[in-house]
Amino acid sequence: MSPSVLGWDIGGVNTKVTRLEAGADGPVIRSMCLPFELKHDPGALAPTLTEAARAVGAAPGDLHAVTMTAELSQAFRTKREGVGFVLDALEVAFPEATLHVYIVEGRFVTPLQARTLPWSVGAANWAATARLVARSVSTCILLDVGTTSADLIPIVNGQVVVQGHTDPARLLSGELVYTGALRTPAEAVAPRVPLWGGSAGVSADGFALIGDAHLWLGRLSPGDYTCRTPDGRPPTREYAGERLARTVCADRDMLDDSALDAIARALADAQVRAVAAALERILERWPVITTAVVAGLGDFIAAEAAETVGLDIVRLADRLGQSARTAPAAAVAWLLWYTMEAGG
Repeated sequence: MSPSVLGWDIGGVNTKVTRLEAGADGPVIRSMCLPFELKHDPGALAPTLTEAARAVGAAPGDLHAVTMTAELSQAFRTKREGVGFVLDALEVAFPEATLHVYIVEGRFVTPLQARTLPWSVGAANWAATARLVARSVSTCILLDVGTTSADLIPIVNGQVVVQGHTDPARLLSGELVYTGALRTPAEAVAPRVPLWGGSAGVSADGFALIGDAHLWLGRLSPGDYTCRTPDGRPPTREYAGERLARTVCADRDMLDDSALDAIARALADAQVRAVAAALERILERWPVITTAVVAGLGDFIAAEAAETVGLDIVRLADRLGQSARTAPAAAVAWLLWYTMEAGG
């Protein structure tokens, strides 16, 4: 019987954890996402990890499977510094634990080895999700849209066939699109939106996030809005409408609901088009792919983009349940679980 495993996806704005524990009818799975902006309080990372582990019922003998994206945080000057900081925090939070760090090449290494491989350790979370998906859907594109960015990972005959392994290389190949379901500034999504029968430029002043558009349209709930709002007001539909009005330098006295509907839909549609365009680039390289596996908080964005380019849809949530929203944490936990079962 495999020991219990904690899978970590430690980001700059969210800490995600999944715990797998052996049960009579198979592993018992608990997952959670704890919002935490590391750059505002780096010293709080270790207590945050401890809190997250406690919330999913961690025990002293649990193994830890680790992936991260926090190294990109502005708290650090280099990714090497960020990887080292995260590993330090894990060792402070769990001094007696055995840590297994996942790298993009598809294997686990020790923390000591991980410190010498920062570019393989940093942002390796997509690689874990892709290799878990490849075990059940041998040819597909994994489309994981989180709060901040979208991963587009081609899988052919059970193999991950990406062109890029680091974030810059993935941005170059189209396998990473920096648009997410929540934190992307509205002005980064579309330069113009409809207004009063015409087309207005979007003010580049950080007035609204794409999450405000999705909240206004009912695609996200207030509970999904886990980051700070641009104006500091609550993440409700009412205030989301006010923030959207600001994108054209207006307010709610000037714009009615129909005007806000048009602005929100234009932003949402532009985001889908951006993801679909990246999908088309990848499908040109891999025309054998006819299926998209969609995951993440923004799986609805992923599904719309996949449908736009004619792909069949498989929802990772149908296989992983709620933990599909924290897919990399779940994936790295499962991968270590399988490794232990195989005697690795």
